[in-house]
Amino acid sequence: MPRFVIEGEWTGYNSSQRRVVHRQVVTEKAAEAAKALYAIIYTDGTSLLIRTRQLEPREKVTEQNTYGSLIRDAIKHGGSRVLVADLPD
Repeated sequence: MPRFVIEGEWTGYNSSQRRVVHRQVVTEKAAEAAKALYAIIYTDGTSLLIRTRQLEPREKVTEQNTYGSLIRDAIKHGGSRVLVADLPD
């Protein structure tokens, strides 16, 4: 059974601040839903870049489920780029 991971990388205010802030192992169904999402854009100009990929066999992943609910809301909203301001409270 294949495993997938959704990773979110915060862009920061300059390139030295870029870092992965979300990592979550998900099912194939959840990965397919997330593949259309590329970025969540914040009102301050930063963004959360989303990557979805299949894990290699026996690949170990340390999960950081920091932005799970935000990513789920963005997937439900639809589109490849979602503005945080457009999401429901």
